[in-house]
Amino acid sequence: MTMLPSFQTATPAMIVGHGVGDDPLPMELGEPFALLGGDRLGADGIPFLVMHEHQPDFLAWVRTRCAMMLAAERPWFCGGTLILGGSNGAGRTHAARWLARIGGMSHAVVNLTDPVIAASIAASGEISEALGASPVTIAMAAARCANPIVTVVGADRVGDDVLQGLAVMIDPERCRRWREDRLGIDIDLGEVTWILQQDEYRTVPDWIAPDAIRIALGHPPAGIDHVLALSICLEAMGDLGIDPAGGICSWQQIRDAFPRKHFRSARELYVDMVQALRGRQRAVPRPFDALPF
Repeated sequence: MTMLPSFQTATPAMIVGHGVGDDPLPMELGEPFALLGGDRLGADGIPFLVMHEHQPDFLAWVRTRCAMMLAAERPWFCGGTLILGGSNGAGRTHAARWLARIGGMSHAVVNLTDPVIAASIAASGEISEALGASPVTIAMAAARCANPIVTVVGADRVGDDVLQGLAVMIDPERCRRWREDRLGIDIDLGEVTWILQQDEYRTVPDWIAPDAIRIALGHPPAGIDHVLALSICLEAMGDLGIDPAGGICSWQQIRDAFPRKHFRSARELYVDMVQALRGRQRAVPRPFDALPF
């Protein structure tokens, strides 16, 4: 008797690249890319796993966006545009990376203070003027993900020429056919979640994204016995290729391996977390270490 495979919900997808003619697009951009996160929109999914109770405004934004996607019957995650402020080291990049990881989406960084990236963004729409493909397009193609989380750094520091190019990428209407000049094709950025970082004493101009939500992260909690440290631990494990269920270390062993117990920023906490985890990796013998030859 033939056994039927168990039913699995199809993952929605969309084509992000649009060219002229029938020639295949570079980086397979003319193929369907997945729209991810739809299986985790419920209360026990992304809103629970994001673990940012110490940043209630950010957590409330995540919950609201998940609820909106469910209500609109759009089974994937899309956060629109968020302007994320806060003090230096509050964990803005961690929040974006962790949100992407638990939702299954890819994460990209657009650093507008990088002269090459800034020149390419400023030249958007001018054929062949861009110096390279956008990090957003590369991230989408590498992960075959149509709805990445994109962290934008420096939108509160660069000039209007760069910001005007960024505004086109973010605009809900124009972003559907954003010109990827270096590749000579149009890219649909309509399902991208944009998180624009804003420092404590600088401001991202309102005209860039008039409908953006603005929130600010508070200072990270002191010590390491809090949920921020746990989420950073899991993020670092993913970066190091460590299975959290592999049992190479306990939370107490990680704590004991920390070179310091107090941190000024989420970045310092991440650096020390990586150091502690690497120390535990070295301390745990591999199966062949015990062999006599």
